[in-house]
Amino acid sequence: MSTLKYEIEELKAQMNLVEVAVGNSVTLDMGQRTRVPEPQRYKENRDAKELENFLFDIEQYFQSTRTVTEDDKVSVASMYLSGDAKLL
Repeated sequence: MSTLKYEIEELKAQMNLVEVAVGNSVTLDMGQRTRVPEPQRYKENRDAKELENFLFDIEQYFQSTRTVTEDDKVSVASMYLSGDAKLL
């Protein structure tokens, strides 16, 4: 019987630790989702400023959509290329 009481006390102590850990954890408020505008397509324009703007926009898009891996980034970015830009 004393073994059972000891186990119950151990479980209560563990529960207290779990409650403290859960109480101290950070919760994220997912709230409403924000609509992320898609970047404009890049059409192999030789204008450096347009290319720079495209690269900036696509990086912002990656951050807001939480695209992390390089493979995913290449895949997504290639969807926003059009015309001869896809062939390069």
